[in-house]
Amino acid sequence: MNRIRFATSNPGKLAEARAFLTGWEVVEAPGDVDEDQPDFAGNAIKKATAAAAATGLVFAEDSGLEVGALGGAPGVHSRRYAATDAARIARLLAELAEKSDRSARFVAVIALANGKDVQLFSGAVEGVIAIEPRGKGGFGYDPVFIPKEGDGRTFAEMGREEKSALSHRGRALTALSAYLSAMLEP
Repeated sequence: MNRIRFATSNPGKLAEARAFLTGWEVVEAPGDVDEDQPDFAGNAIKKATAAAAATGLVFAEDSGLEVGALGGAPGVHSRRYAATDAARIARLLAELAEKSDRSARFVAVIALANGKDVQLFSGAVEGVIAIEPRGKGGFGYDPVFIPKEGDGRTFAEMGREEKSALSHRGRALTALSAYLSAMLEP
Protein backbone atom coordinates (compact mmCIF):
# COMPACT_ATOMS: atom_id res chain seq x y z
CA MET A 1 0.00 0.00 0.00
CA ASN A 2 1.26 3.48 -0.83
CA ARG A 3 1.96 5.81 2.06
CA ILE A 4 1.21 9.52 2.18
CA ARG A 5 1.70 11.88 5.09
CA PHE A 6 -0.89 14.40 6.22
CA ALA A 7 0.39 17.47 8.06
CA THR A 8 -2.36 17.72 10.68
CA SER A 9 -2.89 17.18 14.36
CA ASN A 10 -6.69 17.17 14.00
CA PRO A 11 -8.05 13.62 14.48
CA GLY A 12 -11.32 14.47 12.70
CA LYS A 13 -9.50 15.67 9.58
CA LEU A 14 -7.20 12.64 9.68
CA ALA A 15 -10.21 10.27 9.81
CA GLU A 16 -11.87 12.06 6.87
CA ALA A 17 -8.69 11.85 4.79
CA ARG A 18 -8.32 8.13 5.50
CA ALA A 19 -11.92 7.53 4.39
CA PHE A 20 -11.35 9.29 1.06
CA LEU A 21 -7.86 8.13 0.18
CA THR A 22 -8.51 4.44 -0.16
CA GLY A 23 -5.49 2.52 -1.32
CA TRP A 24 -3.24 4.86 0.65
CA GLU A 25 -1.92 4.56 4.15
CA VAL A 26 -2.50 8.08 5.49
CA VAL A 27 -0.23 8.88 8.43
CA GLU A 28 0.16 12.04 10.45
CA ALA A 29 3.20 14.11 9.46
CA PRO A 30 5.31 15.60 12.23
CA GLY A 31 5.55 19.29 12.95
CA ASP A 32 3.26 22.26 13.29
CA VAL A 33 3.53 25.73 11.74
CA ASP A 34 1.90 29.06 12.45
CA GLU A 35 -1.12 29.59 10.21
CA ASP A 36 -0.21 33.21 9.51
CA GLN A 37 -0.93 33.43 5.79
CA PRO A 38 -3.74 35.68 4.46
CA ASP A 39 -5.71 32.85 2.83
CA PHE A 40 -6.43 29.11 3.07
CA ALA A 41 -4.13 28.24 0.16
CA GLY A 42 -1.19 30.07 1.72
CA ASN A 43 -1.61 28.26 5.02
CA ALA A 44 -1.99 24.87 3.33
CA ILE A 45 1.11 25.43 1.19
CA LYS A 46 3.14 26.56 4.19
CA LYS A 47 2.19 23.47 6.21
CA ALA A 48 2.73 21.03 3.32
CA THR A 49 6.10 22.38 2.23
CA ALA A 50 7.39 22.50 5.81
CA ALA A 51 6.41 18.87 6.35
CA ALA A 52 7.61 17.78 2.88
CA ALA A 53 11.10 19.07 3.63
CA ALA A 54 11.35 16.45 6.38
CA THR A 55 9.18 13.62 5.06
CA GLY A 56 8.81 13.61 1.25
CA LEU A 57 5.29 13.29 -0.25
CA VAL A 58 2.92 15.08 2.10
CA PHE A 59 -0.30 17.04 2.01
CA ALA A 60 -1.73 19.70 4.26
CA GLU A 61 -5.11 21.32 4.45
CA ASP A 62 -6.48 24.62 5.65
CA SER A 63 -10.16 25.26 5.89
CA GLY A 64 -12.64 27.47 7.56
CA LEU A 65 -16.03 29.06 7.70
CA GLU A 66 -16.79 32.27 5.85
CA VAL A 67 -19.95 34.11 6.93
CA GLY A 68 -21.38 36.76 4.61
CA ALA A 69 -22.84 39.06 7.27
CA LEU A 70 -19.48 39.07 9.07
CA GLY A 71 -17.49 40.13 6.01
CA GLY A 72 -16.10 36.62 5.53
CA ALA A 73 -15.13 36.10 9.18
CA PRO A 74 -14.05 33.95 10.84
CA GLY A 75 -12.33 32.82 7.59
CA VAL A 76 -8.67 31.87 7.99
CA HIS A 77 -9.06 32.55 11.72
CA SER A 78 -11.82 29.93 12.14
CA ARG A 79 -9.81 27.76 14.54
CA ARG A 80 -8.55 30.78 16.45
CA TYR A 81 -11.93 32.55 16.72
CA ALA A 82 -12.12 31.39 20.34
CA ALA A 83 -10.41 28.81 22.56
CA THR A 84 -12.80 25.85 22.06
CA ASP A 85 -15.37 24.63 19.53
CA ALA A 86 -18.18 25.55 21.94
CA ALA A 87 -16.75 29.03 22.48
CA ARG A 88 -16.26 29.55 18.73
CA ILE A 89 -19.88 28.60 18.07
CA ALA A 90 -21.13 30.81 20.91
CA ARG A 91 -19.19 33.78 19.56
CA LEU A 92 -20.43 33.18 16.02
CA LEU A 93 -24.07 32.93 17.13
CA ALA A 94 -23.74 36.06 19.29
CA GLU A 95 -22.30 38.04 16.38
CA LEU A 96 -25.14 36.86 14.13
CA ALA A 97 -27.92 37.42 16.69
CA GLU A 98 -29.23 40.63 15.09
CA LYS A 99 -28.37 39.72 11.48
CA SER A 100 -30.92 38.53 8.94
CA ASP A 101 -28.31 37.25 6.50
CA ARG A 102 -27.05 33.91 7.85
CA SER A 103 -25.42 32.74 4.60
CA ALA A 104 -22.09 31.01 4.98
CA ARG A 105 -19.74 28.67 3.24
CA PHE A 106 -17.07 26.24 4.25
CA VAL A 107 -13.87 26.36 2.18
CA ALA A 108 -11.01 23.84 2.13
CA VAL A 109 -7.71 23.98 0.28
CA ILE A 110 -5.31 21.05 0.16
CA ALA A 111 -1.67 21.47 -0.82
CA LEU A 112 0.19 18.35 -1.96
CA ALA A 113 3.94 18.83 -1.74
CA ASN A 114 6.68 16.63 -3.06
CA GLY A 115 9.82 18.60 -2.39
CA LYS A 116 9.27 22.04 -3.91
CA ASP A 117 6.54 20.90 -6.31
CA VAL A 118 3.10 21.87 -4.94
CA GLN A 119 -0.35 21.04 -6.33
CA LEU A 120 -3.54 22.65 -4.94
CA PHE A 121 -7.01 21.11 -4.60
CA SER A 122 -10.01 22.97 -3.25
CA GLY A 123 -13.61 22.46 -2.27
CA ALA A 124 -16.45 24.61 -0.97
CA VAL A 125 -20.00 24.13 0.23
CA GLU A 126 -22.63 26.84 0.57
CA GLY A 127 -25.05 26.94 3.46
CA VAL A 128 -26.56 28.90 6.30
CA ILE A 129 -25.88 29.20 10.02
CA ALA A 130 -28.53 27.68 12.29
CA ILE A 131 -30.09 29.67 15.14
CA GLU A 132 -28.69 27.20 17.68
CA PRO A 133 -26.39 24.14 17.65
CA ARG A 134 -27.94 20.82 16.62
CA GLY A 135 -26.45 17.35 16.50
CA LYS A 136 -23.65 15.44 18.17
CA GLY A 137 -21.43 14.43 15.24
CA GLY A 138 -18.60 16.14 13.43
CA PHE A 139 -16.39 18.83 14.89
CA GLY A 140 -15.78 22.55 14.71
CA TYR A 141 -18.72 24.54 13.38
CA ASP A 142 -20.62 21.42 12.21
CA PRO A 143 -23.44 21.83 14.80
CA VAL A 144 -24.47 25.19 13.29
CA PHE A 145 -23.77 24.72 9.57
CA ILE A 146 -26.72 23.68 7.37
CA PRO A 147 -25.60 22.89 3.80
CA LYS A 148 -27.91 24.17 1.05
CA GLU A 149 -27.59 20.87 -0.80
CA GLY A 150 -28.83 18.95 2.23
CA ASP A 151 -32.23 18.35 3.77
CA GLY A 152 -32.15 20.98 6.52
CA ARG A 153 -29.92 19.12 8.95
CA THR A 154 -26.62 20.47 10.23
CA PHE A 155 -23.40 18.63 9.44
CA ALA A 156 -23.38 17.47 13.08
CA GLU A 157 -26.75 15.75 12.54
CA MET A 158 -25.40 13.73 9.60
CA GLY A 159 -23.37 10.55 9.60
CA ARG A 160 -19.73 10.76 8.53
CA GLU A 161 -20.31 9.41 5.01
CA GLU A 162 -23.30 11.66 4.38
CA LYS A 163 -21.42 14.75 5.58
CA SER A 164 -18.33 13.85 3.56
CA ALA A 165 -20.39 13.58 0.36
CA LEU A 166 -21.43 17.24 0.75
CA SER A 167 -18.52 18.79 2.59
CA HIS A 168 -15.84 21.19 1.45
CA ARG A 169 -13.09 18.88 2.68
CA GLY A 170 -14.74 15.90 1.01
CA ARG A 171 -14.70 17.72 -2.31
CA ALA A 172 -11.06 18.71 -1.96
CA LEU A 173 -10.11 15.17 -0.89
CA THR A 174 -11.97 13.72 -3.88
CA ALA A 175 -9.89 15.91 -6.20
CA LEU A 176 -6.68 14.91 -4.39
CA SER A 177 -7.62 11.23 -4.58
CA ALA A 178 -8.21 11.45 -8.34
CA TYR A 179 -4.84 13.16 -8.81
CA LEU A 180 -3.02 10.54 -6.73
CA SER A 181 -4.70 7.72 -8.65
CA ALA A 182 -3.66 9.26 -11.97
CA MET A 183 -0.14 9.76 -10.61
CA LEU A 184 0.14 6.02 -9.99
CA GLU A 185 -1.17 4.91 -13.39
CA PRO A 186 1.51 3.48 -15.71
